Amino acid sequence: MSAGVAKRYARALYEVAKERGLIDQIETEVNSVVEAVNGNADLEKLLMHPHIAADAKKELVKDLFQAHLSEETLNFLYILVENGRESDLATIAYSYIQLANEQRGIADAIVTTAKALNAEEQAQIAEQFGKVLNKKLRIQTVIDPSILGGVVVKIGDRLYDGSIKSKLEHFAHQL
Repeated sequence: MSAGVAKRYARALYEVAKERGLIDQIETEVNSVVEAVNGNADLEKLLMHPHIAADAKKELVKDLFQAHLSEETLNFLYILVENGRESDLATIAYSYIQLANEQRGIADAIVTTAKALNAEEQAQIAEQFGKVLNKKLRIQTVIDPSILGGVVVKIGDRLYDGSIKSKLEHFAHQL
């Protein structure tokens, strides 16, 4: 699926969510479906299998998710199945989150450090980078001892690398 098609599906879902005041709820629901599908290889195979009828896939989606999803999210999943786009759910979910974040003035950041950050350190990073981007940051932390120290922040397609490892590599390259 092209990024353009994913964005059109995401925009359609976003417009419904906005109209009904369900932007955050639908984001949470779509993410939970993506996690459920990605976390269960058998479910993923069934949903993505080209020879299983759309009606059977819709029934599976209904049985698995109806109790946990809003009518809007469930109907959206049915549309994806009917149009043969179920394999594009993760891409569409990502595009939906980007649209929702843009409207809310939020950016998602992945912060990688060598050791765990406490809440105060996370808040400081969110504040500093939030000022640079003029947005509120939602931080997801990742611990990677191989960076030795410092911090690596990924926000969208931007990467801010302040790790000791990259500084040492840069220094070695200069020598």
